[in-house]
Amino acid sequence: MRLYFIFLLSIILLAILPIKSSIIIEEPIPETPSTPRVLNIDNYEDGTIVVRIVRLNYTAPPKFCLEENLSIRTIYPNGTVKGFDLSADTLNIQPFNFCLLSKFNPLRFYPVKKNFLFLTYAEAEDVNNPFTYNDWGMIIDLDGVIKSKIWLGTSFVNTTTNEWLPAQDSIRLNIHRDNGFLRTAPITSTNSMILQQFKVNENGEIQLLAKSYMNFTAIPVETVATMDGGYAIIYPGITPSSTIPFAPYISIHGFFLQNGNPEPQGPFVLYQTPNPVSKIILLDCGFTKVGFGQTCILVLNVAPATDQNTFIKMDFLSTGTVYNITIFQNPADLTDFAIMPLDYGGYLLFSTAPNIDKTKLNLYGYILDDNSKRYNWNISYPTITNFIGDILILPNNTLVIPQPESGQTWGLITTDLYKIEGARDHGYGNLHIFNTTPIIGDTIDPSGIESLTIKFYSKVNLSPYRNVTILQDGGIIRQITSVSNDNGNFVEAIDDYTIKIKVIDSTFNQPNTKYYVLIDDGFVESKDLQEPIIGIQDNAWNFNTTQQEVTQKSISTFYETKLNESSINGKVRLTAEGTTYFKSFKHDKIKRKEFFDNLTQELAKAVPVGPERITTNERHEIDTSVSPEQYILSINIKRAKNSNDSRSVNLVASDLNTLIKYKLITVIGSGVYTSYLDEEYGYEPIPRWLEEHLSSILGTIGLNIILLFFAYWNKTFAIYTCGNAIEKFVTTILFTSIDAGSVENIFTTSLFFVTFPFIVNLGFAFKVVIDELMGYDFQKLLENIKKLNDLVKKGNNSTVAVNDRKKKFKKLIRETRKELIKIEEEVSDLKKDVNEILKNPVDDVKTKEKLVKIIDHITKLVDISGHLDELWKLLEFNKFFAIKLEEIIVEKESEVDNKESEVDNKELEVDNKESEVDNKESEVDNKEVSKVNEGIVKKFANELIKIHNLIIKELKEVKELNEQLNKAVDLIVNESKEEPPMSENELTTSENEPTTSKNEFMSELKKLKSFKKELEELKKLESFKKKLEELKENNEESNGKDSIWIKIKKLFSRLQEKFEEIIKAIEKKRPPKKYRKLSKWLRDYKDNQTIVIIFTILAGVDISHLELLGSQLQIPNINYFGLEIRNINFNAELSQAAENSLFWGDVTNIFIEDVSTIFIQCFYLSQVVSFGYTPIYTISKSIIHLINNVYHIHQYNKSSDTNPAQ
Repeated sequence: MRLYFIFLLSIILLAILPIKSSIIIEEPIPETPSTPRVLNIDNYEDGTIVVRIVRLNYTAPPKFCLEENLSIRTIYPNGTVKGFDLSADTLNIQPFNFCLLSKFNPLRFYPVKKNFLFLTYAEAEDVNNPFTYNDWGMIIDLDGVIKSKIWLGTSFVNTTTNEWLPAQDSIRLNIHRDNGFLRTAPITSTNSMILQQFKVNENGEIQLLAKSYMNFTAIPVETVATMDGGYAIIYPGITPSSTIPFAPYISIHGFFLQNGNPEPQGPFVLYQTPNPVSKIILLDCGFTKVGFGQTCILVLNVAPATDQNTFIKMDFLSTGTVYNITIFQNPADLTDFAIMPLDYGGYLLFSTAPNIDKTKLNLYGYILDDNSKRYNWNISYPTITNFIGDILILPNNTLVIPQPESGQTWGLITTDLYKIEGARDHGYGNLHIFNTTPIIGDTIDPSGIESLTIKFYSKVNLSPYRNVTILQDGGIIRQITSVSNDNGNFVEAIDDYTIKIKVIDSTFNQPNTKYYVLIDDGFVESKDLQEPIIGIQDNAWNFNTTQQEVTQKSISTFYETKLNESSINGKVRLTAEGTTYFKSFKHDKIKRKEFFDNLTQELAKAVPVGPERITTNERHEIDTSVSPEQYILSINIKRAKNSNDSRSVNLVASDLNTLIKYKLITVIGSGVYTSYLDEEYGYEPIPRWLEEHLSSILGTIGLNIILLFFAYWNKTFAIYTCGNAIEKFVTTILFTSIDAGSVENIFTTSLFFVTFPFIVNLGFAFKVVIDELMGYDFQKLLENIKKLNDLVKKGNNSTVAVNDRKKKFKKLIRETRKELIKIEEEVSDLKKDVNEILKNPVDDVKTKEKLVKIIDHITKLVDISGHLDELWKLLEFNKFFAIKLEEIIVEKESEVDNKESEVDNKELEVDNKESEVDNKESEVDNKEVSKVNEGIVKKFANELIKIHNLIIKELKEVKELNEQLNKAVDLIVNESKEEPPMSENELTTSENEPTTSKNEFMSELKKLKSFKKELEELKKLESFKKKLEELKENNEESNGKDSIWIKIKKLFSRLQEKFEEIIKAIEKKRPPKKYRKLSKWLRDYKDNQTIVIIFTILAGVDISHLELLGSQLQIPNINYFGLEIRNINFNAELSQAAENSLFWGDVTNIFIEDVSTIFIQCFYLSQVVSFGYTPIYTISKSIIHLINNVYHIHQYNKSSDTNPAQ
């Protein structure tokens, strides 16, 4: 703010007491020349002086008026001076407030609270009508900013003269200025006064706490702030004397008010004079710093009047109890004097007298103790003051006297008054404190101090809800401790005289820094009188922390330094109340940003560090470990960029954690936003992800290596693929059950995309298994053919009803057709495999494997060919059966006609009408039977013809398949270099017996392949055995005497033996590895339902698990005392229909499983404050699974392109 003055400050400090100084300030020259004058001075508790400067308005005679400006100058204890000037228009105050009446000043100010002034003034609806005047109050800060206004009531009017009398009210500040003040004002035309309690908040807003009324019968009326935080209204009571006229008896009464309570207590009689009193000279009250409670000094002149004044000192408690009366005499050598109680005991009596210069006054005074002993001040007597003579006594017993003004300068002179109880003063400004630890000005080691101690002169008790505040230089609050149930055992009494205060680790966290300790009034109370005792309200109790030690450089310290220079990501948790508040605007980006900005600023001030070091990415998540839900917020700590801020990130994180956990005794608990932080959670640094999950990463790598090893050992990548899918499924479930609840709405979505893909894959798996179980069965086909043949033979020799034969024929034909259709599909697949072999004959191993499958199918087809004669006979019998069936039908019809004619003849004899009806019914029956028989014959004939054509087609395809097989076998024989060329005889024999040669050849190939694998396994075992033996020999040579190596040697020996036992057991009980159709495999193992169910469920996890059925694995069952291998060989071959299902399963899984999982996990990572290993692992596994699915789809499409018929 712009300043309208310049100042010259001159302070002269003497080496011995009393200290004497002068302050001279020069104001800028105004447009209209006038001299600045000191009208009023007042002070704050810390000794800051507030001065009101005025200039006479010479253009407004005959009234004594001032220029219509409010000019305030503030002088701080460190000598800094600042101020402001506000015009009446800016203040919106009417001009009559700037005119001084006799002994009254309409515009007054009071330093009600740090940095705030309370102005009182009047407003008039009609300046000529005194009954339209109202009193108003205004809060203004020391920068001249108006904060608030409030109406106080109607102004007081003298009804005798109808004159407006301003400034009839009085303001009494509470002993704790933050609690407000009491205003008392007389009410016009009554003997009552209004009592109003006000409070000013941190924003400068004034509010009325309580209002009450009381009657009074005499003046003066004095108010005093009591030590318990309330107020007392003291006034005299007069009782006429019957012996001496106009010399009544005087009694002193008191009403007591609790802060914020409108109901007064009392009145109580504090004192009553034993003798008549001729005159009440003065009544002044205040709280005492020497004794306990409050003190009133009553100055009387007893009757008859003498040249001695009687001083009556009344010491009373906040309850109204008087515990001490002191009476002493003093010469009446000062006329019209005033009295001020001194904090260090005694009173200042002073008066003013006119000077020759009308702009000056002569100031007289001295110090008087309770025994009527005088002490003079150490300045000239009398001392010259300005024309107002408004003197001031600071809390440290310093007298401030305004000096006469000259030109554009004004000044103050100060001197320290004699301290009567100075021996009890140890620099704390509190005469009740004997000593402290640490002492004033001490230098402490922050790491070595755990508590503060205070020792008092008298016995004390602790009082609840009064604070001891530790501040860092600059007013930064570090710790606020009080006696309450919420704060725990932070304050305790060691004995009747000593109090101990626990200090948390973050309190003294700055090296080479000054700290202050403040003690609230009433923190302790007198144990004997139960009266609160004053505390320390300035920076008297101060001490410094030691400088930071410089450690020697080493690798460890270098690493620690570098680590501390990096940033730390951390998190805090909101309370339930804070979570509710945060929910109200968390979707509003502007309000959410404002919340995080204010929160980080308050945290930075609390530590304290620069505001740029406490940051946030505004992420939040739900803490699922508590109920009701509470939000966790991201709070990060950046490394120091400023050389002045040397605090490492680890120390800042530790301090922040301590501050939050002890928020009830730190500034965190009083912050607007930090008060929402949960003290049970504190501040948790988020560990570096790689360091925290290194063991999990290594475990994952090991698990994948094991899967890859088994996949390589079994020569199928399906093992790794399926293992990866199981890991992904498990981690997805873990994510859904543990992590997903941290983000709103993601749990339901994640749960859906766990269950839905499982159901879809399970559907695909059931479809594959059911289709394979319902696949063709050669044995069933042959049985159906035999049944047809038997049924036809029985039909020739039997009298079985036509309808029964019809049903059996239809059923057998339907089943036979289904089996032949399935055979047609399989033969088509075999033809495609043969074509592929002919086109790509290079890969011998794959070719041999496919030939094994083809030969297996051809063998089954040959089994069918053995029954072809019966099928041909069945087809030849078709025509014969149709002819015979027609003859039977005609014969039956004639027999029916004959029987009907006989019946008709008989019925004709009985009743002609009935005969006609019967004839009609018989005709209908004959027609229906004829139609049914004719349909049966035609339908059965058609079915037989279809079977005939289908068998002919299959036989042709079998013949064609045999020819292609001959080509494939010849091609392999020609490429085989190990076999010698065949002779003509052998060739002729081979041509005559192709089927036998093929079977023998394939059998030999299969044996060679199996033998080769056995040799490879034996070589591996021998190699492993040699390595073990070498290791054994080396260990025996180098460490023969070492017991550790002996144990390792034995362990290797046991492992070798165990491994050999496993291999032998596996090789001994391993069934022959021969690929079979999945349908055949399922039927072979239909008794082992557990295996089928397990793999069906695993296929629900991922459809690709069905590929394991062709991996040639075996399931071992290892018992404790031995080995047992189940005779289950996973060597099934998926049919074309199963492969189609797998293809569409892979396509579906890409969208409903892989892409959805990756998206959900990535969204989760973008929202949460911190994340564990599960989401990252799930994403990696989903990517691998996605790549695998894409690869399978590519292979399927490639195979389709190579074989378009597929």
